[in-house]
Amino acid sequence: MIKLYRLAFVAVFMFTMSCSEDDKAIDTVVEQIERGAILRNIDRVSPNFERTELQSAFTVVLEEQDLEEGGIFDFVRLYLQYLDRTPSNGNNSQAEIVLKDVPSSDFQPGGNGLPVGTIEVIYQDAIDAFNLDSNSILAGDQFELRAEIHLTDGRTFSTENGSSSILTDACFFKSPYRYVINVIDTIDNDLYTGTYSYEIISGPNGSFFNLGEQGIVSITAGNTPNVRNTGLIAEGLEFTIAGTNVYPKIYQSVNLFCRDSAFNALTGPDEENFGIVDLADDTVFELDLVFAYEGWGGSGDLTTPQSYRFRFSKQ
Repeated sequence: MIKLYRLAFVAVFMFTMSCSEDDKAIDTVVEQIERGAILRNIDRVSPNFERTELQSAFTVVLEEQDLEEGGIFDFVRLYLQYLDRTPSNGNNSQAEIVLKDVPSSDFQPGGNGLPVGTIEVIYQDAIDAFNLDSNSILAGDQFELRAEIHLTDGRTFSTENGSSSILTDACFFKSPYRYVINVIDTIDNDLYTGTYSYEIISGPNGSFFNLGEQGIVSITAGNTPNVRNTGLIAEGLEFTIAGTNVYPKIYQSVNLFCRDSAFNALTGPDEENFGIVDLADDTVFELDLVFAYEGWGGSGDLTTPQSYRFRFSKQ
């Protein structure tokens, strides 16, 4: 489903690709325009829940940025929903709820002098929030966490305020506000790694990815269980193996047009097709990927998402 983002927010955070890790968002916003706020990713410590470890946690370190260098930061409200992606035992998906508020006092000045805090959600707490039976949750199911910044002047900022260059980790601001937490059973670190050939086996004619319809790619293990990285697309396509599902990371940049947000194209997961993987055999697997995810197609306007399926074969 395409979300109609308020594109005016693009202008709020126009910036150049020369931004360094020491720059502050407040130093690069355009003059004469109403300022907002972001939650910049400093570290994705632990992105997923381990199904058999109820105390496993989603953990991310965030830096809050606003016009007053954190001076008008009030609190972060966290929303959570449950997505049942394994229909073999029925569909028990749950609508978004308010999970908790994290006050600005839980954030401390970081290296840039801006508020830095750790957001953590324990798997057991997520289960309890929806009164779910942990035995009914299977690897491949997902929780989705959304952050909403509340400022002392009453304004709030979340996903609907974003632009393509703010939402993606590939650009300076790294502020998606939204995180998909996969439920996983951990696999060996060497599985689904090595040299693979790929081919695009379904999707519209022509590729928007600036790569051939087939080729060779190296797949490496990420820093956390079940996460894999490839060299495909500009940012490098990242995905997670969760049960028999393969989930590409949301908001990955195709072209790294960070200077002009309106032309930065993003990819993300398909909402109906979740790839194909055989956990007993890593020689072949398939991955579904959406170009122009949520409408961010790099054309300057919201465009219709296009679904593609990639097949990877071990060499």
